[in-house]
Order: sequence, then structure tokens, then C-alpha cells
Amino acid sequence: MFISLTSLSAQDKSTSKVTWIGYAQLRFTTNFNDVNSFAMRRMKLWVKSTPEFDSHWGYKIQTTITSNQNEKFMLQDVEAFYQTAHFKFNFGQFVPQYSLERFQPDFTIPLTERAEVINALIPNGTLGVRDIGVEGNYTSTTQKLQTWLGIFNGHGIKEYKFDNEGILLTNKTAVHLLNNHLVTGYSLMYRKADHLQLKFVLPDSVQFSGNDLRYNVFAQFHSKKFVLQAEYLRAKLNDRIADGYYVLVTLNMTKNQIVASWNKYNDLIESTDNSSMVHFGYDHLIDGDKLKIMVDNGAQLSAGALRNYYSTIQLQLFCN
Repeated sequence: MFISLTSLSAQDKSTSKVTWIGYAQLRFTTNFNDVNSFAMRRMKLWVKSTPEFDSHWGYKIQTTITSNQNEKFMLQDVEAFYQTAHFKFNFGQFVPQYSLERFQPDFTIPLTERAEVINALIPNGTLGVRDIGVEGNYTSTTQKLQTWLGIFNGHGIKEYKFDNEGILLTNKTAVHLLNNHLVTGYSLMYRKADHLQLKFVLPDSVQFSGNDLRYNVFAQFHSKKFVLQAEYLRAKLNDRIADGYYVLVTLNMTKNQIVASWNKYNDLIESTDNSSMVHFGYDHLIDGDKLKIMVDNGAQLSAGALRNYYSTIQLQLFCN
């Protein structure tokens, strides 16, 4: 496989019907006390069609390996799509369109992890992120308006249920303004849940069934040197509410980035501390996102004091 992929990379990219990308993120995390840990946060490889494959049809296959899952390969995306000038239809296993930061690739986000509320409250945040279903997208002629509608199994990809009784419906709409310097929009989700274990939202001992209704609003303003974005997410699980938000600021200075964020997430687990999290980071882009070093300092602001401090140093490198 790797021999064939290597030969593909050597081909004239303008005529190749397939392209591939691979990268790895290696990190060291410490709290300067009892935690000092090296890990491979993720190594990803994906293969996808180019416009030369077909004028309308295309596909993508993506796999990953991570220390978080005992370094076992996981098949993430297996999707086909059909597109015209204004419409695109995706079929298979992929991430339902929901939220702003979730669809900013993990190799471009300025901190080493997405906000906690994003990881927890997107539709399948703790269920493998992906789902199996169909999704349609419309993009206006001016590309100022985009909207997505999807229907999925509703139980993620960690477990397949042959007798699934649930369903997941999603809608996301984004509007691009100020010559594309500002994007704002919303996401909606309804799920008829069927015995789901929603980790980091509900206690591990609880399996949730019933109505799962969620929404998200987002906005981002960016210029050449400055990016400000924020999101709010809310989930109503029958009659219980989990919610949260983040604000993220990035200052770009050629090959250097200064990053700060404020995060708040309120789960439905009595034993957890839902105090705010603050982050301050620095990134050095040696070769853009293809080779960069990131330093991410995070701490919890509880009762006016900083607690649970940790620091992560991450090296990111692409193999093509």
C-alpha cells in the first residue's frame, strides 16, 4: 500500500486521479508534578479523489492511529460524494456538519486540542465523532450562503446496531460577510436516542434514551494577522441541560502565533468541576502547518485561583 501511495505522490499531480496526505502529532505533557508523558496524539492518512477522477463523483477514505486508543488503527471516513455547481451530496461514514471549530482541521487549529465543549456536545463527540448516513449541501452562487441537511443512524461509529431504533437529523447554516472576513451561523440537531452512553456529558453508568435536542451558534472574524472566534453549544437531554462556550483569539506574526482562549463547559456529572478553563499558547510554524512546534498551557480557574495546570509541547509533521 505504501509503495503504491509513494508512486502516486511522484506522479504529475495535475493528472492524478487520487491524492493522499499523511501527518503525525507527537507530544509531551506535564503538570510539573506527577504527570510527565510522551504520546502520539494522532497519526492520520487519507486518500481522496481529485477533480480528474470525475467531474461530479468523488470519494475519501481516512484512517488514524493514536495513543488515546492504545495505538490501534481506526477507520474514520469512508464516503462518496456527488457534486454540481451548487449542490453536494455525501454518502457513507463521515462527520455530520455541526459547529465551526469541529470543521477546522486538527492540523490547523492553534491550540493542541479543540475546546472541551466542542468535543462533548457535537452530535457524536464521544461516540466516535462520525456517523453513517446521507447529507446534502447547498452553496449559493456568490458562496456567501451555505447550508447542510443530514440524516444519520444516530449512534456514532464505536458500535454498530443492527436493530437500531434511533435516528439523527442535522442542519447547519453559515453566512459569509465583509468580503469573507466574517462568518457566522448556527447548527441544529435532533436525535431519537437509543441506549447511548454519552461520556463526559452523563455519568458512565447511565445509558440515555429519549429526545436529544441540541443547537450551536458560532462566529469568526479574521484578518491577515488576527482571528477572533466564539461558539455556544447547548444540549437538552429529555429535561436536563448541558451547555458551554469558548472564545479563542489568535495573533499571527509570520511564522509565529500567539493564542489565548477562555472555555466553559457545564456537564451533567455531579462529581466534575465545571469551572472555566484558560489557555495560553505559542506556535512556531517552521514550514507552515507542515512542520510546526506548539506550546499549549492550560489551567482551571476555580474560586479565583488557577488549578490543574498542565503544559503540552507538540511537534507536527507531514509526510508529503
